[in-house]
Amino acid sequence: MLLYGMPLNRFVLLMSVAASSLACHPKVPDPGLGDPQGEVSIQVVNRNRIDVMVYVSHDGIRSRLGLATASTTTSFTLPLRLLGAGHEYRLIGDPLGVRIMVTTETLSARDGDEVTWSLEDSFARSTVVVH
Repeated sequence: MLLYGMPLNRFVLLMSVAASSLACHPKVPDPGLGDPQGEVSIQVVNRNRIDVMVYVSHDGIRSRLGLATASTTTSFTLPLRLLGAGHEYRLIGDPLGVRIMVTTETLSARDGDEVTWSLEDSFARSTVVVH
């Protein structure tokens, strides 16, 4: 079969090459799409032998950050836009397999803050520092 003087298999091949080249074109990131409000860097130093699920609590909402593995340091990034207008939050630790919760006091976030939460072997001795 001919399609305007071109065999159909050649036409299909030409169209598939054109479609695949368009699909492989890299997208150029828009510099204006960055987070305009900034972010907070959170490091959890887990000196305990138990993995701890880390959450951030703000405006009555609890959002999961991730897992802080036992005896390691884990880093998280928290966009300020998630914290609402007041930018106040608490970190909550939920040790896996244990029926206790570990929380920080209420913290106030600013762009570029670096938070270090040290979870000690005894969770009651845990500390938080904001730089």
